Amino acid sequence: MLKTARSYEEACRTFRWRLPDRYNMAFDVCDRQTMAGADGHRTALIVEIADGVVERYTFHMLRLLSNRVANALTARGVGLGDRVAVALPQSVEAAAVVLGVLKMGAVLVPLPLSLGEEPLAWRLADSGARAVIAADFMLPRLQGARQGAPALEAILVNGETGGADDLWAVLQQSSDAFTPLVTALDSPALLVYPDHAMGKPTGILHGHGALLGNLPAVELGLGFFPQFGDILWTSADWMSFPALMWAVLPSWHHGVPVVAGPHGQDAEAHLGLMARHGVRVAWMPPVDLARLTGLAATRAHPLPRVLGSGPQPLAAGLRDQVAKVFGIAAHEIWGSLEIGAAVANNAAIMEIRPGSPGKAAPGITVEAVDPAGRVLRAGDPGFLALAPNAPAACLGRWGRDSWHGAKLINGWLPSLVAGHRDLDGYIWPDAMAPLPGIVMVDGQPVALAETEAALTWHPRVAAAGMAMQADGGLKAYIVAAAGGGDVYLARELQAWVAQRRGLHEVPGRVEFVEAIPLRADGSTDVEELLARPVRLDAPDPDERI
Repeated sequence: MLKTARSYEEACRTFRWRLPDRYNMAFDVCDRQTMAGADGHRTALIVEIADGVVERYTFHMLRLLSNRVANALTARGVGLGDRVAVALPQSVEAAAVVLGVLKMGAVLVPLPLSLGEEPLAWRLADSGARAVIAADFMLPRLQGARQGAPALEAILVNGETGGADDLWAVLQQSSDAFTPLVTALDSPALLVYPDHAMGKPTGILHGHGALLGNLPAVELGLGFFPQFGDILWTSADWMSFPALMWAVLPSWHHGVPVVAGPHGQDAEAHLGLMARHGVRVAWMPPVDLARLTGLAATRAHPLPRVLGSGPQPLAAGLRDQVAKVFGIAAHEIWGSLEIGAAVANNAAIMEIRPGSPGKAAPGITVEAVDPAGRVLRAGDPGFLALAPNAPAACLGRWGRDSWHGAKLINGWLPSLVAGHRDLDGYIWPDAMAPLPGIVMVDGQPVALAETEAALTWHPRVAAAGMAMQADGGLKAYIVAAAGGGDVYLARELQAWVAQRRGLHEVPGRVEFVEAIPLRADGSTDVEELLARPVRLDAPDPDERI
């Protein structure tokens, strides 16, 4: 949709929205690639399995597989508007399921793979999901979470079933012929929740047209994507909104191959994956980009055409390091669950200004507004908001089997992020300071009290306190019940937190203490915990004096 331009002004001047009345996201990114003279045998997906085996799937193959998914779900009573939760790593199964759910008119509810029982239970109950399709390692967490989800009727698992239906066995019994449902731009397509495990967040509902609305910012931020020979890869969990809407689906919209790697890779594996498959375009969350750049500074590495990141801001030091190591500027794409991708930078046509993710994408207007929805002057702080009727805007907020239209302020859709626009058109989101008791771990907020509560549910824990250390890692202070604590209990508690809460809430260190200091309001006195000397019998050898 976005044409290559010599300046930002030219990109805006030559841009035109071309929005059809009827549009199905899955038909656009998959079935359309096999019809009307298109070569359906082009590579759509390159999958590298954990043992090094590489599999390639064409658009035609994804079409047939996703048709089987749609038929399998239809046979289990899933229909138009029903929610289907999906928790699969980067794989052909994930691609087929995402496309199959969308083409049948159901609503996709992606579940990040890092979440534990408690946040999963909230999402299943709040969304009213009729079915779940998940990886085998997610099954224990899902079985613990399904008790509060009465609408859930079917669980399909890719791998050892353990009481659930085997996904591939079900697909083999299903037909590969299916006609995608003809949907409107505003037909519900995705119900997304924040990636973190904290609290009970509200789901945000997007329509099929949201993909088209996200494209201008994605194409701008990924260097006038696509260019000839582009192959895209993202380190992000495909079950996150940015990974799907800012990387995977835009690539298939343009017929660009996507690389999928094994779940849970580290930076060294990422570099190898990019080199082996000729990745020219990569989109990575800032924390992954920092690790990749730090490793690439010490060894030979591929040179991609463009490195994109977001939506969290990049530190100035990371920007400089990326430019030094890879020889290109890191581009940012900024947006939120409510407004989608709205802002991006592109070093070819605009100055990269540290602290700003760039300018509003062509066809999109972002302004700072006051609480009454009045547009503020350049430089005046307010809430960053999206202009009315923008295609990327959400349909509304979800609440127990129904949704309510997006709350507009004087016609503007707020992003819930404070900031301002300067005279040159750059958008400056404000850095949000965490509330008391909330810390940031790998870019995700963690409510220490919630992790403490999860620990106290363990039968061998009498009390627990959590604190963030100076190195940015989490540490748990445990008052053990009868029998005391040892290194085996410490490891058991780490697995317990991963199971109940989420991987990013797991304490890297555990220390057993006799009591947890409390403040007057009953909360943990974190300062006193951190001031305590380390015990000689600490279960972690790194902490022993």
